[in-house]
Amino acid sequence: MESEKVMTNEQEQIDKLTAAELLTTADRATHTVVSTDGSTRVFLLVYAFIASTVLSLADVISGTALLWLAALILPVLLVQFFSTRNRVKARPVLDGSATYSWYFFLGLIAVACLRMWTAVDLGAIGAKWIISCFILWQLLSSAQRALDKDRVQDALERSV
Repeated sequence: MESEKVMTNEQEQIDKLTAAELLTTADRATHTVVSTDGSTRVFLLVYAFIASTVLSLADVISGTALLWLAALILPVLLVQFFSTRNRVKARPVLDGSATYSWYFFLGLIAVACLRMWTAVDLGAIGAKWIISCFILWQLLSSAQRALDKDRVQDALERSV
C-alpha cells in the first residue's frame, strides 16, 4: 500500500512536469508562428511610407497628383492579398477590439494634427515626412503587436 502511494505521487509529479513541458512547447510554438509573420510588418511599413508621403506633399502638389500618389496603395494591397491568401485564416478577435479602437482614434488625431502643419519648403516637407512616418509606424506596429498578443491568447484558450 505504501509503495503504491509513493508510485502514484511520483507518477503525478512526472505527469505534471510533462504537462508543463508540453504547455511551454505549445506557448513557444504559438509565439514563433505569430512572430514569423514578418510580411505583415513589411506591408505596414509600406502603408506608413505611402501615407506619410501623401500627408507631407498635400500642401505642395495638386489634388490629382495626390490621388495618383495615394493610388500606389492598390498594387500593395494586391500583392498583400496574393501573398497571404494561402495562409491559415486568422481567427476573429473580439475581446481586444477596444485596444484597436484606441489606436485608430490616436491615428485620426495624429493625421488631423499633421494636416494642420503646412509644409511648403523642402526642409519642412522632409521633417513632416519623417515625423509622420514615425508616428504612423508606431501606431500601426503597436496595433499589430496587440493583435498578435490577442491571437496568441485566443489560440491558447481555444486549444484547451
